Amino acid sequence: MTRTLLNKFNQYAFKISSNTVILSLREGYIALIPFFIVASLITLINQWLNISMKGVEHQFLEDFNVLVWGIFPVLTLMSFSYYLSKNLKVHSIASPILVFTCFTATTGYITISDGDLAINHRMGALYSLLMPVVCCYFLSYLERLRVFRLVGVSSISLFLRKHLNLILPYLIVTSVVLLLFPYIDMAADSIVELLRSLNPHWNVFEKLSMQLIISHLLWFIGVHGDNTYQLLVSSELTGYYVLPDLISYNFFTGFVILGGTGCLWGLIVAAIFLKKGQHEKRIAAISSPLALFNISEVMIYALPIVFNPYILLPFLLCPLVNASIAYFAFYSGFVSVEYADEIPWFTPIFVNGWLLTESVKGIVLQVGLVLINALIYFPFLKANRDNNLSGKALDVLMKRYTAGRLIEEGAEGSFSETQRKEQISAHSLKEVTEALNQGALTLFYQPKINPYNKQVVGFEALLRLTNKDGTVSGPWFLETLDQHNLLHIIDNYVIDQLEIDLEQFSKHGLKPKISFNISPQNLLTGGYRRIIKAFAKFPGQVEVELLESSYIEDFNKTVTIVDSLKKNKIACAMDDFGTGYSCLSVLSKLNIETIKLDRSLLPEQLNSKSISLYTNLSEMISKLGFKLVAEGVETTDEEKVVKQSHIECVQGFLYFKAMPVEEAIYLYMTKGDTADNANTAKDKGEPVEE
Repeated sequence: MTRTLLNKFNQYAFKISSNTVILSLREGYIALIPFFIVASLITLINQWLNISMKGVEHQFLEDFNVLVWGIFPVLTLMSFSYYLSKNLKVHSIASPILVFTCFTATTGYITISDGDLAINHRMGALYSLLMPVVCCYFLSYLERLRVFRLVGVSSISLFLRKHLNLILPYLIVTSVVLLLFPYIDMAADSIVELLRSLNPHWNVFEKLSMQLIISHLLWFIGVHGDNTYQLLVSSELTGYYVLPDLISYNFFTGFVILGGTGCLWGLIVAAIFLKKGQHEKRIAAISSPLALFNISEVMIYALPIVFNPYILLPFLLCPLVNASIAYFAFYSGFVSVEYADEIPWFTPIFVNGWLLTESVKGIVLQVGLVLINALIYFPFLKANRDNNLSGKALDVLMKRYTAGRLIEEGAEGSFSETQRKEQISAHSLKEVTEALNQGALTLFYQPKINPYNKQVVGFEALLRLTNKDGTVSGPWFLETLDQHNLLHIIDNYVIDQLEIDLEQFSKHGLKPKISFNISPQNLLTGGYRRIIKAFAKFPGQVEVELLESSYIEDFNKTVTIVDSLKKNKIACAMDDFGTGYSCLSVLSKLNIETIKLDRSLLPEQLNSKSISLYTNLSEMISKLGFKLVAEGVETTDEEKVVKQSHIECVQGFLYFKAMPVEEAIYLYMTKGDTADNANTAKDKGEPVEE
C-alpha cells in the first residue's frame, strides 16, 4: 500500500516538475539568480550603513536599493515570459513585449500623474506570474489558427513571415486582456480585503501559524513571501509580541527561519550529508555564504524549492517546528530575552542568538533547531534526488522541446543566404521545424542480444520523435537537417540525453554498454570533445558508431579522434558496413573495435551464394580482430545464418523493437548479461552467485 502511494506521488510529482509552466518558471528564476545575489548584497550593505555608519552619506545607495527591488516584478515578468514563450514555441521576444504591455496597462504598476510616469512596485506582484501564463498560452493558441495568418508560404524570409503573422493574434490578446483583467482585479481586491479583515485578536500561535504558512506558500510559488504577506494582511498580524520583550521580528529571524526562508541551514546540512547528491551539494555550497546573512533566494530558485512537491512538506514543517520549540524554550525559562530592540535580519546565525539571549543557551537552541531541521529535510531531499528533475536532467528535458526552435533559428540564417535559390529546400525545412516544434525528441533503446543464450548484452540508442498526438516516429527529418548543416543540434541532444539515461541505469546498479550515432561532420569539427566530456565518467559503457564516410572524408583526423576516444575508455564501431562505398581494403587500416554488418548483407530466401558471402565475410572480419554485430535480424532463418557465422551479438525485430529507457532498464535487470551484472554486483560489494 505504501509503495503504491509512493509510486503515485512520484508520478504526480514528475508531471508537476515537467509541466511547461513550472519548467519555464524555474528557468526564469534561475536566470534571475545573479540579480537576486546583487540585489541582496546591495540591501545588506545599505542596512549595515544605516545601522553602523549613520554619518556616511549613502543616499544614492538607498535610492538604488529602492529602484532595484521596485523593478523586481517586471524582471520576474520578463524572464518568466521569455522562457514560457520559448517553451510554447511562440516568439520569445515578441511575447514578453506583449505581456509587459498588458501588465503595465492593467495592474497599476506604472501610473501617470501630471504627465510623469511613476512606479508603484506594490501593485501587480501576483500578476507578474499570472499575466505571462494568460498572454503566452492565448497567443500560442491563436498563432496556430490559420485564419489569423496574414502571410502564407512565400519567398519572403521565415523571420519576417512569422512576425507579420503575429499582428492579428497580438491585437486579439491585448483586447481580451484589457477587457477581462479589470474584473480579475476586482476579485483580487475582494480577497485582499477579506484577508485584511482577519481577526487581529488571534492568539500568538494562530498569528505565527498564519504568517509562516502563507508566507512560505507564497515563496513556494515564486513570490517574495514576506513582503507580499505584509501587503495582504493587517499590521496587527505582522508586528506583534510573541512573549513580553520578544517581538515577532526578532523571534522569526533569531530562532525560526534560520538561514533564511524555509530554515535553510537545516537544508544545507542535509544536502552536505546526502550521498550521490552532487546537484544538491553544489547548490548548498553556493548558498552557504549567503545563508550566513539569511539570504535564501539562491537555494529557493536553484535547488529548486519553487514548485518542488518533494520539498514542500519540510519547507512548511520546519518553520512551524522551530516556532513551537523556540516558544516553549522561552516560555519555560530555558532561555530568556535580554535584548528588546530589533536585531537586523541579516545578522548571522549564532551571533543573533547570542545578542538576543546573551547566553550560550541561545546558541545551543539554534544548533538544536538546525539539526532537527536537517533530520526533517533529509528523507525528502533524498526522494528529490532520486525522483525529481534537477541539474543536467532538467536541461535535457528542455532540449527535448526546444530543438525545433534552435533549428528554426539556424534555418533563418540558411534562408537569408540563399533566398529564392533554395525556396523548395527551405519549405522542406519549415515542415521539419513545425514537426519538431509540435513534438518532442526522445531516445529509445534497441537491445543487442546474444543469439545463443538470448541474454541482453547492450543497447543502441535511437532517436525518436514523440508527435503531438502521442505517436512515436523515426527521425525522418535527419536528411533535411543534414542539407542545412543543422545536425549538430540533434547530436548534442542525443549526447546529453544519453548521459542522463546512463545515470538512470547506474541508479539501478546497472552498467550496460550503449552505442549511438553521430554525424561525421560534427565528429570531425569538434563533436568528439563533447562526447569525452559526457562519457569519460562511464568507462567501457559507451560506443560511438561511425559511418565509413568519416574515414573517407579525413582518414588521418578520424584515426586521431578514435584514438582520443579510446584513451578515455570510449569504444568505436563502424555502422552499416556493407552499404554505400564500403571498401574491404579499409578494414586493415581501421582502429575501431566493432563492425556492424548491415541488414542488406543478410541472405534473401536462404540464397546459398549470399549465405557463403555473409559467413566468409564474417570470418574474415573476425580474423582481423574486430567484434561483429549483425543488424536487422527479423526471422529465425536469418538468425540461423548469423549463428552459422559465429556472430555473438545481434539486433533486430526478431528479439525486441526499440523501447523507452524505463523499459530498457527493466529488461536489462531481468535479462541482462550475467557477467555484466556480476561485475556490477562486485563493484557494489554485493554477493554474487557462482
